[in-house]
Amino acid sequence: MTCPETMSIGAYVLGALEASERRAVEEHLVSCTACRAALLQFAPLPGLLHAVPVEDIEAEQPEPAPLQLNKRRPRRWVLAGAATALLAGVASWGLLSAPASATWTATDGVGGLDTTAKLVSRGWGTDIQLRLTDLQPYEHCMLVVHGRDGTVETAGWWAANGNYQAKIPASTSIPLADIDHLEVVDAGDTVLSTVSPTTR
Repeated sequence: MTCPETMSIGAYVLGALEASERRAVEEHLVSCTACRAALLQFAPLPGLLHAVPVEDIEAEQPEPAPLQLNKRRPRRWVLAGAATALLAGVASWGLLSAPASATWTATDGVGGLDTTAKLVSRGWGTDIQLRLTDLQPYEHCMLVVHGRDGTVETAGWWAANGNYQAKIPASTSIPLADIDHLEVVDAGDTVLSTVSPTTR
């Protein structure tokens, strides 16, 4: 079952909504399983967009050539064959190159906030699964990723929705090996928690 409000989830994840719109989406997410599922699907967007070079966006793209299909073979079979080949290639690549991963924790956050970040290296950057406990209810936060070379990316936004715990999927275009530390920052730019390979 789908929900018409899922159209707003992408803009919510990218931080493109006004404060009142964000609050409305957050209230809706509490009771809508379809939109919560969409939120998980859209979570990698910020990191993926950071991975696209600006010059690629601005460059003029040539018109795609029309698709030429063999008239003897129905189109659905051509598409099915292409999909099978693609899946086989992805499966083979996954077997040959298991992603590197790391788990960072910190228990010294503001107000006793405990943070655990599971990071997994991907071809486009790093997938991040964040878990927070002792979070203040209705806290509006963002995850900021700091690279070793000074690069800074916002990897996701969320609100606590009255809970003391939160599980947040996020992503960044910064490779795992190049991440120096992560910060959980509230709406007033206060750093609530910092996690890195050296925190405990």
